[in-house]
This record gives sequence, C-alpha cells and structure tokens, in this order.
Amino acid sequence: MKDDHSPCSIEIRGERLTLLPEKAIFWKKENILIVSDVHLGKAGHFRKHGIPVPTTIHFRDLQTLSALIERYSASEIIFLGDLFHSDFNAEWRTFAKWMASYNSIDFILVRGNHDILVPEVYKSSNLALVDSYELHPFLLSHMEEPNNLLYNISGHIHPCVSLKGKAKQGVRLPCFYFGRSGGFMPAFGNFTGNHPVKPKPGDRIFGIIENTVVRLMQQNPVY
Repeated sequence: MKDDHSPCSIEIRGERLTLLPEKAIFWKKENILIVSDVHLGKAGHFRKHGIPVPTTIHFRDLQTLSALIERYSASEIIFLGDLFHSDFNAEWRTFAKWMASYNSIDFILVRGNHDILVPEVYKSSNLALVDSYELHPFLLSHMEEPNNLLYNISGHIHPCVSLKGKAKQGVRLPCFYFGRSGGFMPAFGNFTGNHPVKPKPGDRIFGIIENTVVRLMQQNPVY
C-alpha cells in the first residue's frame, strides 16, 4: 500500500532527524520518536465546564501515535511536555491503558506547565517523569532552555507560519522551527491552537501541509 505521508529530514550537530507530517520527529540513530504538546484530557476538561467536546479527538491522537510506532518500530517515545492538559479525568485511564499495551517501549515525559497530575498518578504508569532530558547533542525541554553546549529542542509555543498569496489570501501552517541554538516542535495534539513565529535570517522552517512536510525557509544556516 502506498504511504502518502511524506517526511523531510534535517541535520543538526551531525545528527539527522526525520520530520514527520504527523508533527513528530523520528531520530533513527537512537530509534526515538519525539512529540510535544499532545494535551490529552483537554476534551474532558472542556466537558467538565459544560462545553460538549467529543473524546474521539484524543482517540485519533493515540491512533496516530500507534501508527508511528508501528511504522518506525520506535523503542522510546519522549513527550516534550503538556502531555495531559489538566486535572485527572477518565481520559488519563485510557492513555495509561494504551501505554501498557506497549510494554517494550520506554515512555519519558519532560514535564510541561500543564502536567499537573499528582506524582502517584505518573508512578502508577510506565511513564518516567523528568524536568529536562539531555541526549547529546540535544537538550530536550518543554519551554525554551538556551544551552551553550547542547542544541535545545522544545515545545510549548505551538509554532505556525503564515503564508500569504495574491488577493490577500492567507493560511497558517503548523511548523517545525529551527534557529541557530534551538528549535521548536509543532503541537502534536489535534485539539490545540497555534502561535505564529517570525523567522530570522538563517532559520530553517518546515511547514506541514496535509500529509507532507515542506521546506519553507533556509538561508545558509550554520549549526
């Protein structure tokens, strides 16, 4: 069967990363999938406040993760924060059950500002919780953490880029953003917003259009 999901690759500090249209990164050398800002449980949070958001939106996110695991045979998944949106609700149980079905995979959560569940909840699952994660030559974090030695990859801001055409037409695309000392991942979760970024000379921008990652900007970067 033809795979219509077209990734793109980037080299940073001598390491090649595959940028996936599902808004994830695959590091083949380490056999790691990296995702950020899934925001599971957000639908339940809205329902708690009287807004009828269906839970199926999060099921689709888990189905996408499962497809990526099967496609790339990843042995580790690193979540760059905001995995779960709010207080404990039934959607956490669904996620914990999903993780348990992949008991051969290491799951690591870099704590984000929305990851506020009590420690016992994390300990009861096969999810390791850390404040940041160093894996040479990268420092993986939720919020931006500039580092003189390691290239920082973070989430949190849900980057997107605005494209404008004739007749004042415009569109916003979620994007991968790579600057000289650090980069930002797009939000993996479907039930999230996006924040426009303003590229600087030398930055590398990769937009996501349907099932394809497209290089939008690269001006002789050196990093």
